[in-house]
Amino acid sequence: MRNKLFLAFLAVILLVLLSHLIYEQLITRDFEDYVNGTKIDKLYWVLASVEGSYADGTWDYTTLHDALHWAVMLGFDVRILDMGGKEVTNAAAVMSMLSPSMKRRMSSIVDLSSATGQFEEYPLYEGGKEIGSLLARRLSRPETDKKEVLFRERGKYFLIVSSVIAGGGALLLALFFALFLSRPLRKMKDAVEAMAKGDLTVRVSGTEGDEIGRLAESFNYMAEALQREDSLRRRLTSNIAHELRTPLAVMKAHTEAMIDGVVSDHAQGLENIRLEVEKLIRLVEGIEDITKAEASFFARLDYAGIDLPEFLSRLASTMVPLAAEKGLEMSTMEREHLRVVTDPEKLERVLQNILSNAIKYTETGWIKLDCGRDKKGFFIEIRDSGMGIPDHTKELVFKRFYRGDTSTGIGLGLAIVKELLEVMGGSIQVDSAEGKGTTFRIWLPDNR
Repeated sequence: MRNKLFLAFLAVILLVLLSHLIYEQLITRDFEDYVNGTKIDKLYWVLASVEGSYADGTWDYTTLHDALHWAVMLGFDVRILDMGGKEVTNAAAVMSMLSPSMKRRMSSIVDLSSATGQFEEYPLYEGGKEIGSLLARRLSRPETDKKEVLFRERGKYFLIVSSVIAGGGALLLALFFALFLSRPLRKMKDAVEAMAKGDLTVRVSGTEGDEIGRLAESFNYMAEALQREDSLRRRLTSNIAHELRTPLAVMKAHTEAMIDGVVSDHAQGLENIRLEVEKLIRLVEGIEDITKAEASFFARLDYAGIDLPEFLSRLASTMVPLAAEKGLEMSTMEREHLRVVTDPEKLERVLQNILSNAIKYTETGWIKLDCGRDKKGFFIEIRDSGMGIPDHTKELVFKRFYRGDTSTGIGLGLAIVKELLEVMGGSIQVDSAEGKGTTFRIWLPDNR
């Protein structure tokens, strides 16, 4: 990419130089056209003045001398010829008739001896009839000629300087952009290579909020997801191996005991094996649940605005039948509208897990939902009048596969809740005491 950018800027430099050359040619041509046009305009004025000095077949020499005087002042050495080719007068003769003071002034402006080149012949007319011809050639006028030369030189100098500035600037920009744009791409390439070698902790930093920056953000998100997935996979593999070992060992022991005749009551032995098989089934179901949850961990957050009190009321209504089966009262506090931007699907999964636990471990009484806003952000409270959680196990309930003394599950529900909230940028806290119920408080960030 760096080479392509550099070549692209070189192409721009060449186009700039080419455009400057074309511009220089056009400016020079236009200036020459202007000088020649001015010369022709002056010459036509002289022709008209000379023709105006002829009337009724004779020349008015006073008027003719004035016309030639102006011709000299305009920079022309002229001669007037009649129809027979005989010279009527010329610029030198007119200049010789001037007063000494006028001669000095005229000599400071023009010098008749500076005329070079061949005379050009122009016909003279009076009333549509040719009366003679005017011969003219340019006189050298040092000041005017110097200005014309200076204009040409400065024009070329300006074009050269502007070409150098434009070309040099484009070259510097080419080097700058080639290095600037390729640096984050090189960082990303190095990060990809490191990840391919197994380093999932690598991240791409120092990028701006442009397309490359967004690409880096996507890469970092992918790397973080892969790292989380690898960590969860290792933990899950270790936990599953541990959880499988116990029921399989019990089943093996009972089977061997029945085969060896140590256990004579085969019906009881088979019942014990059946109980262990049910544990395995629950474990497999728990693994399926955590697999679905982890699919949510790695999916990008699908933000949407929700009215939090209305959301809780709707969710509670879906859980009321389960609570009613145990004779529990489930209610939500009446609150004003509270708009929250979050991932509704993940939030619903979190609340369903907590409410399911509340129903499971509450034998009599009530379950209440509340929401609001404090310094930490938006919060949701789920309170119940259940059996409560001992103080020494409150922090353990969020660990995978942890089961309390009264637990009938496999210890994944609240672990999934905590991990989902972390993905959402939120947190959870539990406040409980044995025999006095439990309160879970969830905080959600303000993503507006």
